[in-house]
Amino acid sequence: MSSIAKFADRPHAEERRRAALLHQFAPPNCATATHMFQSHVPHHNTGGFTSHRVRLPDKEYGEALDCLVKACSDMLLLSPDGARVFVGKRCVHPQPDWWFVGGRIFPGETPVQSCCRLLQRELSLEIAPDRFQTVCCQSLAWGMRTQPPEAHGTTDSQVVLSLRLTEEEVTKVVLDPKEYTDAKWLPPAEILGGHFHPALKYAVASLLAAQKLAELRAACERGDDTSDDATLARLAREFSALADAAGAQAANDGAAAYRVVAPELSYECDVTTS
Repeated sequence: MSSIAKFADRPHAEERRRAALLHQFAPPNCATATHMFQSHVPHHNTGGFTSHRVRLPDKEYGEALDCLVKACSDMLLLSPDGARVFVGKRCVHPQPDWWFVGGRIFPGETPVQSCCRLLQRELSLEIAPDRFQTVCCQSLAWGMRTQPPEAHGTTDSQVVLSLRLTEEEVTKVVLDPKEYTDAKWLPPAEILGGHFHPALKYAVASLLAAQKLAELRAACERGDDTSDDATLARLAREFSALADAAGAQAANDGAAAYRVVAPELSYECDVTTS
């Protein structure tokens, strides 16, 4: 092989070496675990869709909820240092307890566009779309809803995204008193170890794993002295552990220890995961 050919092959050889290293230090289920984390949620518009959304009266909307699964975009808002997660105490169904900020995706919206609209509506924040990071997707079924008949419940297909706020944005956060009675900034560990809905815990666990995967990928792309084999191996092991923790949250089949208790609505219920 000529010296030019050898030089040209070096980047490919380095990529193969790093890929082999990740395989070496990741446990057998790690390759599957990495597929849990998407860089974004693709939006495919086939045929030039145009929204014809109208606001339905409660009766018609309730009938639609009986027949359809809603798409929702919910957010894990992070403090400026990334060390805490914002949760709001909701006072309305379907989840009258600590929960994400978010809501329904309108026809034709991408999850990110929906989040931008919802942040403006719920927290009076104007956010650029490129600041959001995809976290996970979940399926949700609720025994109650706000639209009559309330006991018919509702079902959601949820996309969770994360957003790190600036110091100025944090000071502008304003809760909608019709939907929230309180809010907290909590460390992820406090949510994972506390009395919170399993869906919120799974999203937070997935966020931690996704952040570690981003750190690992960044180290691989740098290819300098700060991304030597030992560093990559450490990051791969840390990511694998966090991915396993997120997977364990999802694998907790059966009744959860968490229970919804909303005295103001005279409502209590259990949560099961499958």
